[in-house]
Amino acid sequence: MSDDGQGWLERLGAEEWLAAAMGELARATVALAGKQQRAGVTQARRAAGMAWNAVLLGIADLEERNRYGRSYMDHLRVLKDEPTAPTKVREAAATLVGAALDVQLVQLGPGDTRLATAATAIVEEARRRVDETGRS
Repeated sequence: MSDDGQGWLERLGAEEWLAAAMGELARATVALAGKQQRAGVTQARRAAGMAWNAVLLGIADLEERNRYGRSYMDHLRVLKDEPTAPTKVREAAATLVGAALDVQLVQLGPGDTRLATAATAIVEEARRRVDETGRS
């Protein structure tokens, strides 16, 4: 771990953050399909944030890295307005930031997994960026 206050981020490598994100994404999908909104939203946000941690590891400029904050929600709030991110990723981040933790209406049929789809867009972009730089 480094002395730059980034120990929380550097406790895992990029591949480990991406693997953790995939686990959270799988849990989010199951929870949302099972109409467990609060758990599903939380896990989808965590999946996206964990994946973005893998990207942050590759940012050498600490000021730029710190701009994304420490929490998964901090990451998503910045990412939704990030001009260098693809539109699909910005929209996915905005969807996750704006997602309600509770649903007032009773849903018939299978649960809505669109939030897991939004998180998937961010996880895929994180994977692309990590692969592009050759970091692990």
